[in-house]
Amino acid sequence: MIAELNRILKPGGILYISDLLLEDDERNRSRYDRHADHYGSYGVFETGDGAVCRHHSREWFSTLLAGFQTLDTRIITVATMNGHEATGIQILARKPASA
Repeated sequence: MIAELNRILKPGGILYISDLLLEDDERNRSRYDRHADHYGSYGVFETGDGAVCRHHSREWFSTLLAGFQTLDTRIITVATMNGHEATGIQILARKPASA
């Protein structure tokens, strides 16, 4: 997806990403562990209604956006759909003008 965004974004264009980070509480570690083999990745889990969700580390986002200039990063606390508290990340990045 980032490759496609990079392709269509004009040089100097701004990209905004907002997502949830990996959580380190027992409930989330348990569900990450439970689904890791099935999805081949730690941080993936299924909800009771069948949705598949994926949380990533801050390092994963840094790698994902390696070709962009990070302008600002914010770590925030958000409420999930089920009313749990989660750690979110908001990233503002610029595509290089020469790309």
